[in-house]
Amino acid sequence: MGKVFKGFRFDPELYAGFRKVASSGGCTVTGAFERFMKVCVEGGVLVFPESGVGSFEVEARVLVDWLRKGRRFYRGENEEEVNIPGRLVWLLHKVRDVGLKAEMEEELKRSVSKEE
Repeated sequence: MGKVFKGFRFDPELYAGFRKVASSGGCTVTGAFERFMKVCVEGGVLVFPESGVGSFEVEARVLVDWLRKGRRFYRGENEEEVNIPGRLVWLLHKVRDVGLKAEMEEELKRSVSKEE
């Protein structure tokens, strides 16, 4: 298996400008970039994309619809019964769409209050 290249390249003019700014601040390009990344991570603004997030969101939309219609279980892989509210709770941290998350939360709360 070949080695996968995971890198990036800057436009030469952009890099030269960044290097000039970094050195005027007493940093190397790497040091300035590391500081920037550290601040982003500490501030919680750096998001690492997950592959397949879109498929989680599609699944969540379908399950929310089914739960609204009163369905509580579906047949999953290997014909196993899957609890819809349980699956939605598991999907909550995978979904990035804020509106969809709110729908999921609301429908989960509603489904619990229906049982009581």
